[in-house]
Amino acid sequence: MRMWMANPEKMCRQHLMGEHLETHMFLGSLKKQKKLDGFFKNNLFEPRSLYQRHKDLADEMIKRGYDHKSDIREEECGCIFDLPIEKQYWEIDREKSLKDLLNRCPDCNKRFMRK
Repeated sequence: MRMWMANPEKMCRQHLMGEHLETHMFLGSLKKQKKLDGFFKNNLFEPRSLYQRHKDLADEMIKRGYDHKSDIREEECGCIFDLPIEKQYWEIDREKSLKDLLNRCPDCNKRFMRK
């Protein structure tokens, strides 16, 4: 699981849909109070962005004509406050994350290089 935090308009279908699914998986893990330390350590999860990120990904999915039937309500994300305060405010290094995405995915790379 990971949040790329890259511009959804530029992401390939696979990464857009994958990150969308993973926002739901992160929320499920938070609700079950599972440990997410590895995701923080490896720059993969940004809790305070979970609700808005899901919304941004879903909006892009709809814009592209993909089905989206799995809303997340903002109040569902209240479980973020069960995390230690330093984890609640954890932020992904977006530059590093984007570089990783573009190195891994030729389709995303092409989309990001287009103007």
